[in-house]
Amino acid sequence: MWMYLDFPTLLLDRMQVLQPELKEKPVVLFHEQEQRVLQMNGPAEALGIQSGMSLSDAWLLSDALYTLRWREARQRHVLQQVATDLYQVFAVISLDPPAGLWLDLTPMQKLYPDPQQHCVQLQQQLSPWGVRYHAGLGSTPLQAKMLAQSGVSTVGDIPVVYLPCSPVLHEKLSRMGLHTLGALQAVPRALAGRRLGKELVLLLARVQGEQIEKLHFFRPPEWFFQRLELLAEASSWQALRFPLNRLLQDLEYFLESRQQETRQLKLCFHHRDMEPTVLDLGFAHGSYQAQELAQFCQLKMENCQLNAPVLEISIQARQLAPRTTGQTDLLRGPGRQNKSLPRLLNELQLRLGQQRVWGIQNQAEWLPEAAWKRVPAGQVIGVAQTEQRPLWLLPDPCPIDIREWQLLKGPERLSTPWWSQEVAEIYDRDYWYARHQKGQPGWVFYDYRQGCWWLHGWFS
Repeated sequence: MWMYLDFPTLLLDRMQVLQPELKEKPVVLFHEQEQRVLQMNGPAEALGIQSGMSLSDAWLLSDALYTLRWREARQRHVLQQVATDLYQVFAVISLDPPAGLWLDLTPMQKLYPDPQQHCVQLQQQLSPWGVRYHAGLGSTPLQAKMLAQSGVSTVGDIPVVYLPCSPVLHEKLSRMGLHTLGALQAVPRALAGRRLGKELVLLLARVQGEQIEKLHFFRPPEWFFQRLELLAEASSWQALRFPLNRLLQDLEYFLESRQQETRQLKLCFHHRDMEPTVLDLGFAHGSYQAQELAQFCQLKMENCQLNAPVLEISIQARQLAPRTTGQTDLLRGPGRQNKSLPRLLNELQLRLGQQRVWGIQNQAEWLPEAAWKRVPAGQVIGVAQTEQRPLWLLPDPCPIDIREWQLLKGPERLSTPWWSQEVAEIYDRDYWYARHQKGQPGWVFYDYRQGCWWLHGWFS
């Protein structure tokens, strides 16, 4: 069993969801080369504008008509986005660009034996998209497609004009008085072949499922991309906040459905006569919520200058990873909003730059001053040391008077390894947990090579 979905106004419907103000005015999408209407919204239909009408005739019906170019690549991308969303429910999907797709219902018949259950599931999945569609159920892909496009309920009632054949064959069928598929199928196949040619025989074989349909099965993309054309030029970051938020909401929905997060965003603001303004955002920790991402974008935009009015916005996220949990809150206090450590690191990176915010990671070295390294913020720190170590390690050990200290725990012998090439000679240190006479706990050691005591760090 196959279901075909036909989206007659897919691109315009999606544009109206992203820019709701379009719903209040008559809007059409037109073919740039042919100068004819391809898609129109409700207010335009109410004026009598129809698909296929010349653009000049449409202008005669309303001088307030808002016209936009239809772009096939954009519609193909929207179709792919819809298929990606449906992939959560329907495992076998085949695209029929630019305005349709097939769903193979056979693998799900045990779960949903009633075809009406598929329709309910489909309606729930497509409701947030706000797109109009016609659905057709058939035993073969071609039957399902023609039922969806024609709007009839039975295969025999399908008008032959919906057969995917040449105009010459359509003309021959009309002259013979064969106006429906049922009337055509009543003609013996051999006779139809002699009178109308091999093209019709092969076409009827596809309708009946006697010839396998060549379909390209869909696999969802591994990254997110969305582009939005603005209704009017925007000359400030403030004017771009609302359309950008709409794109970020789409990104959140994309990530939420996959239980993923992103650590990178690329924003492109396209101008009329110059190269786009590109903002690259990198995060120490992944994020997926539109509200949080919008705040990060705002921080980035505050530090950049918009040199020309913006016509379009595009956003892409490629560095996707499974969502992490268990984040620890930081900066808690009365009257202060809790802020998680990952979010704080993200904001610091955006304000100061990625090259100014780092993390610290342990590494296998004998001497404390060499047992750590600098890593990008947000990177996994690794296994914590089991030995007691100070929170604050001094850049260089400083000499002390041991009479001002009380040795509490130790010693712990640390020696330079004999194979080390970074030191000229081997020497030993005995480390102690000690307390200064003023009360501060510190980490001190006795250096046998120099015969004196040194302070190397402070405990919290």
